[in-house]
Amino acid sequence: NVSRSKVGNKGGIKVGNKKALTDNRNKILSEMRNNPNITKIQLSKLIGINRSAIDKNIAYLKANGYLKRIGSNKNGYWQVIDE
Repeated sequence: NVSRSKVGNKGGIKVGNKKALTDNRNKILSEMRNNPNITKIQLSKLIGINRSAIDKNIAYLKANGYLKRIGSNKNGYWQVIDE
């Protein structure tokens, strides 16, 4: 059993009272601001992380008030919440 250490920039831009975000989470928000209709598959290709990592990051962003999905998964869009 090999343990892996996570390497990279864990800091990020702090928004109001919210926690600082990782680079990948900032990239996700930036892409969603530019294209609210972007798909998770497109995000995966643009950011260079797999689909499950995109899902985990989106779940974090939604749970912490950075992001909201408006409408259905098929016909909806992403709303980035800026304070």
